[in-house]
Amino acid sequence: MKPFFLSLLSIFLLGTFTFVRSQRPVVQKNGREYGQQQQLKKLLSRVGVDVPAIEARTSQPRTYRELKIRLSDTSKGSTELKPARSAQEQTPSAAIVEDKKRSGDLPRQRSLELSPTQIFIAGVDAANKLRWWSIVPDPRVVRSETQSPTGELRGEDYYVSNVTLVVAFPDDPEIANLRFYRPVWNGTDYDLKPLTTVPTR
Repeated sequence: MKPFFLSLLSIFLLGTFTFVRSQRPVVQKNGREYGQQQQLKKLLSRVGVDVPAIEARTSQPRTYRELKIRLSDTSKGSTELKPARSAQEQTPSAAIVEDKKRSGDLPRQRSLELSPTQIFIAGVDAANKLRWWSIVPDPRVVRSETQSPTGELRGEDYYVSNVTLVVAFPDDPEIANLRFYRPVWNGTDYDLKPLTTVPTR
């Protein structure tokens, strides 16, 4: 009976270990999603956007929309290229150039790391609830490097006055508009400064 008991115990322990091991990635994933949700809540609460609980979010549709958007600086005396320091406070106008519907799944945004050379895009419904979000490089920013008399390379960011940005987002009928924000460092973390809003329906 003892060998049989030992065999049974070994099978039980192996099964328990396998079960716990298989559950660990799920726990890690849920923990990462919860942490990201709390970051989003803190970030978007400052601009009046509500972030629903993870359980309340619907699954993404199998189709998505692709908007080609023209961002233009219409301020008086605007030029094609401006130093970033003087152009950051300007608010561009936005116009939809092209709207296409495509089949397939969109990759989920995995990271909430912000920088001043990016744009945060929030897909928001009519009740100011977040339905989708993404972080993309700011197409207005170009990097210029010049060589000083001593041979050192010095870099400076410039803003292009007129650019085209392609945004792919879920074909979700609840998304009423896309809100564009510029991350601004406040000394401890990032705030979102509104850039423009594009209606989607």
